[in-house]
Amino acid sequence: MKNASTLNASLHHARLLVVLHAVGLPFVSRAQDVPAPPSPSSAPLAGEVSVEGAAPTPATLVGRIERIDIQGNTRTQESVILRAMRMAPGDVLTTGDADELKRRLLNLQRFKSVEVLTRPEGQGVGLQVTVEERWTLLPIPVFSSGKGQWQAGVFAVESNLFGLRKTLVGGGMWGNRGGTLFSMYRDPSIGGSQWTSLLSFQFSKTDRERHVRDVIMDTYTDRRFDIAGTLGYQVTPELNVGAGWFSLINKPLALPEGPETPQRGEVHGVSVSAEYLGQDFHFYFNEGLVARALYREGLGVMGSSRELRQVSLFASYTLPVFGNHALTLTAQHGQTRGDAFLDAQLLGGRTGSRGFAAGTLWAEMASSATLEYQVPLWSPSMLTLTAHAFVDVGRVEWRNSLLKYVSPGVGVRAYVREVAIPAVGVELARDPLSGDLVTSVAVGFGF
Repeated sequence: MKNASTLNASLHHARLLVVLHAVGLPFVSRAQDVPAPPSPSSAPLAGEVSVEGAAPTPATLVGRIERIDIQGNTRTQESVILRAMRMAPGDVLTTGDADELKRRLLNLQRFKSVEVLTRPEGQGVGLQVTVEERWTLLPIPVFSSGKGQWQAGVFAVESNLFGLRKTLVGGGMWGNRGGTLFSMYRDPSIGGSQWTSLLSFQFSKTDRERHVRDVIMDTYTDRRFDIAGTLGYQVTPELNVGAGWFSLINKPLALPEGPETPQRGEVHGVSVSAEYLGQDFHFYFNEGLVARALYREGLGVMGSSRELRQVSLFASYTLPVFGNHALTLTAQHGQTRGDAFLDAQLLGGRTGSRGFAAGTLWAEMASSATLEYQVPLWSPSMLTLTAHAFVDVGRVEWRNSLLKYVSPGVGVRAYVREVAIPAVGVELARDPLSGDLVTSVAVGFGF
């Protein structure tokens, strides 16, 4: 039996995945117990009501909004709530708009409950918005072990910095195979505008190992300094596009048993990205589509000493089944042109490659698809316990080797209502090469 534990911070312009050494997140979710209102793509426009099988008909006019009162937000600033509502005094309110406002506020993923009520106010109506906040400042201890390797550390996460939904992460891990320091800052609205920003920094000195049927085929000590920044623009509430720069410096060290060691190199270049977040927030799953694309390329004019091109694509769609069950289909593709060792994608221990120990499956090109079905088992007042079954299917290329695999598995997760941690869980997956079971313990963060 193998053991590996993983942690993944889901951080991006609205939700970016950060993967540290021996760290991975198989979940992205958080939500309310009851189904959310329809997504923007299916919701009627203000002033219309959609009737199945019939043309839209005018909705009942409630009145013009004269006043908006907000209560319960002890940590989140009112400007964040008002911006998310996308309605202001002077706008016309129709039937169904209150449910749409509730959906928009729950999708901030900072509140465990939202109530929107109307009352007579002057010549129109007043809105009374009441929210109940989650705890967002979290010190998180981390431990991972497996096959003679161990790491321990702590990360501090604040996902509502200054009450403005800004995210700040910092921390590190250390063990018998090296360690990692990491920090990240994300601003979803610079100065209240549509512009967004993302800054990240990572320093690591870790032993990398490539395994084939439990045999270590390649190994070396990787020392790297990686810093990146992105300036984005929120084109729509769901779509963000961005461009940025990055610097990557590698100073690898040879190990006695390592047959080959890559050369020192520096890459300085540019990146472009796009992200679509069209999901509605539920307690233990997010309904709808999320998709991300990232391209990075090193440029000689910026001082790069070696070539590097990277493409990363990700899409996931979750559909409610039987009311409170969730069916999720996830597809990923990554492709790298550069140094086969320094720039290898380190797979294992996360969605798409959970049948392998974290960081042991290297890839220059990797494609995977995952089908997962999740069912709630028990739901007391503080949390919900779920069970899920999944199958990961993948195709991995590294140098002249090709691996195709199918890896089924099962797991359980606990979703805590009070804090911004979507899940703590355990998963068992079958190693497609050895047939052994790989156990992963994970903590996930949704921002």
